[in-house]
Amino acid sequence: MKELERYMITEETHNNNICVSVIIPVYNVEKYLERCLQSVLNQTYENIEIILVDDGSKDSSGLICDRYCEKYHHVKVIHKVNEGLGLARNTGLSAVTGKYVTFLDSDDYIGKSRISMMVEAMEKNQSDTCMTGYTKVYKDREEVHKHVDSGKVYCDMDVNKILFPKMCGADSSGKDNVEMSVCMVMFSNKLIKKYNIDFESERKLISEDLVFDFDYYQHADSVCILDNVDYYYCDNENSLTTKYRNDRFESQLVLYNVLMDKARELEIYQECKKRLDNTLVAIARYSIKLEEKFHKKNSLRTSYKNIKNICNNKQLIEIMSHMDMKGLRKGSVIINYMIKKKNVVLLLMIMHFKNKFEI
Repeated sequence: MKELERYMITEETHNNNICVSVIIPVYNVEKYLERCLQSVLNQTYENIEIILVDDGSKDSSGLICDRYCEKYHHVKVIHKVNEGLGLARNTGLSAVTGKYVTFLDSDDYIGKSRISMMVEAMEKNQSDTCMTGYTKVYKDREEVHKHVDSGKVYCDMDVNKILFPKMCGADSSGKDNVEMSVCMVMFSNKLIKKYNIDFESERKLISEDLVFDFDYYQHADSVCILDNVDYYYCDNENSLTTKYRNDRFESQLVLYNVLMDKARELEIYQECKKRLDNTLVAIARYSIKLEEKFHKKNSLRTSYKNIKNICNNKQLIEIMSHMDMKGLRKGSVIINYMIKKKNVVLLLMIMHFKNKFEI
């Protein structure tokens, strides 16, 4: 690991021949799409191709895509039947011509110098990958999430041994983790093509970003990390992360086992296991919280049953039996204790309070 060579945006950066492909999957986002597109069109970096993948939108999103394609020569549109986010990204990857690739969700937006700064950093540090933090945008506030390793460059084996485990989740203190979204990263198209890296369908495997990352980063030679937070991740009640699904925990358990297998293959099992354990338990808490939030829609009996099934999951019980809770917030410790005791009624009461006051 070494310190990042500081970058400076110059006229040379703006006018070079390095093409960056921005893939934007689109599905029923007519309310946000133009804001997203304008943020890319307003970039100080000029050599960009924008690939819009309309995933069978039922609103006017497809028409908006067509309008921008007609107006701007560097905007491409692909219309396809609805198959979900992961496969829409794969469709975009098949059309990429740029040296570098990045992803942008169509209800989010980016700062105007973001692409310039990422390209400059990658070229100066001879990196094939660049990561940043982000800003979470709520209706009434913004939260800045700087990357925990801002200003560093991971090279060769350090990518697997140090950076990789941080992608699996937090340590026992609940910190020192890298939030893994492909939208906060600029990738090498050469690596993606060479190793045939693509996305699973989120309908098959939740958190498809993580699987893509595992498959990609094992081939990365150098990853530079900026302190930028100019990806604006907007809180949207219809997003996949906040949307209710009654199999969320079970799907996360499948992902947990897939990632454990990949960690064994890469010989980083011990480095990743505790972090993956922590992530699975955190997902259990979040799944219970969503069950309470949507209990009126699904019936209290159904939510009670789903929470009970989570508490009775044998793999979760085994993980929590040896889990180190030092450093966790008091609220998380209490909820973990209630899960271990399988006290569904108290869990519903605690989560009702958390949902009511949005904590």
